Amino acid sequence: MLGIKKRKLLISITILLALVVLLTPIRMNLKDGGSVRYQSLVYEVTKIHQFAPAADGVKPYIDGFEVKILGVTVYRQTNE
Repeated sequence: MLGIKKRKLLISITILLALVVLLTPIRMNLKDGGSVRYQSLVYEVTKIHQFAPAADGVKPYIDGFEVKILGVTVYRQTNE
C-alpha cells in the first residue's frame, strides 16, 4: 500500500511525463523551398517559406505561419 503522499507524488510525476511527451516538438525541414515545421503529438506550427509559381511582379516565395491543434487549423496567415 502506498501512502497518500507517495501516491500524490507518483501521480504528479506521471502527469509531468505525459505533458513532456505530448508537448515536446520535433523540427522537420520541408522540401518546398525552406518551410520549417515543429510538430508534437498535440500541436503543429509551420513557418511557411515555399516557392510560388513564376509570375511577373510577384514575390517568388509564399511566406507565412500556420498553427494546428489536434489536426485542426486554428491560424493561417500567408502573403498569397
